[in-house]
Amino acid sequence: MTSKNFFTQVHLLVCVHGMWGEPSHVARLAEIVKETHSAPEEDGVELDVLVAETNRDENTYDGIDWGAERVIEEIKARIASIENSAAMSSTAEQPEQPRRKVTRFSIFGYSLGGLVSRYTVGILYATKFFDAVKPINFATIATPHIGLTRYSGSFLSKMTHALGPLLLSRTGKQFYAKDKDDWGGGQGKPLVEVMSEKDSVFFEGLSQFKHIIFVGNAIDDLTVPFATACVEPYDPFSGHVESGIEVQLDEQYAPIIKSFKYPDTLPVLPPRRRMFSITGLKAWWNAPSGLPPPLQLLYISLPILIPTFILLIIGNFTWNSLKSKKRIRLLEARETDNRSAIVKFVNNLEHRVEDAVVEMMEDESTQNPLGDVEKNPTTSRLPTSPDRSKARRHSVTYPPIIPPPNPVPSAVQPALTPLQLQIINNLNQLPRLRKAFVWLDGLRNTHATIICRDLHAFEFHRRGEGVLRYLADGFEM
Repeated sequence: MTSKNFFTQVHLLVCVHGMWGEPSHVARLAEIVKETHSAPEEDGVELDVLVAETNRDENTYDGIDWGAERVIEEIKARIASIENSAAMSSTAEQPEQPRRKVTRFSIFGYSLGGLVSRYTVGILYATKFFDAVKPINFATIATPHIGLTRYSGSFLSKMTHALGPLLLSRTGKQFYAKDKDDWGGGQGKPLVEVMSEKDSVFFEGLSQFKHIIFVGNAIDDLTVPFATACVEPYDPFSGHVESGIEVQLDEQYAPIIKSFKYPDTLPVLPPRRRMFSITGLKAWWNAPSGLPPPLQLLYISLPILIPTFILLIIGNFTWNSLKSKKRIRLLEARETDNRSAIVKFVNNLEHRVEDAVVEMMEDESTQNPLGDVEKNPTTSRLPTSPDRSKARRHSVTYPPIIPPPNPVPSAVQPALTPLQLQIINNLNQLPRLRKAFVWLDGLRNTHATIICRDLHAFEFHRRGEGVLRYLADGFEM
């Protein structure tokens, strides 16, 4: 007969997708981790993977905080399902099934999902979830940790910074650090700043994890550039063609960068053709077209179609933003007590916040899997297990990034604000923080490829699979 004091330990991994996302965007990540750890470990720990479902599509407009609360509800439901599964499956013929308990926890976030994951960790830490469940692995992939960056002289960057906070509802304001009026009656701070401060529950909660890694694209991520994904004040890969930076990929986990260095001398390149010179435009206009007449008509119509398409996109953003604001008002009206407690602890970082959060959760503590440790099925009476600290793969390490001796004019650096520089400094003080830079050349935008986001539609997204295997092989059970 199985003793009730012993049970099968479960390691719960949560995967969180990004802006405008859906669960399928992180499906390949979840598949590879499950394949890598399909068999129970030597100490009997089993892996269970939760791909967050409820914070999808237009719900991602509602803000990092509301997205995290939805994820927490899914975590609570999954833990309850895991730990009640033995009782539900018991029969008269087999009255006693092995008990399962969640004793370890990891979370991976892609793009916006990385910020949602960091907020989720802060709430779990504040509610003493980690008193009963051990935090193990934390990873973000192409996440804008310092918010979205601006580049001097870029019209597109200037336009997105002006329109983003207006068109993307609460999430847009948080991306661009325009949300301080949402906290503390206008006396608060932007959420990305709050989440980086060392005395916040978000920083302290993240510091509990045994492994922390930020993964980001080195080049051509038009959505989340290198500086914000990898929390670095200088981008050594900007203008990489002209600078001739020498990159060596990891033999096993390409496109992970193993090492990089600046060349002793700059490469000699042929002069670049000006895209919009008068001569070039005349040559383009007078050149014979190889297109059939219907496509020629479509081609000539592009000056009309492109602005129309842009207006339709802006209209869609505006409509979804308005729906999000209405949804947020309903959520806040429905959960006034909970929201006031959250705002209280986010804005009063000079003292501990456990009392405020515990008060928020008090009514649910008798049935909440994240509540009282003594009532939580994941109690402290855990079977002893061997140390699983040995990673399945090596970890890449990089020297501190410094500007090159011969910078090139095309190496445009992000125009980081003092706030963003402070966030970079704060986050780089996280204990055990590691980083991995990814080299995906020849692509217009590498943001989707790094996570193998849509393999059914775009086979080239498979180029990012080495990144996912790097995370899976380094995942400690």
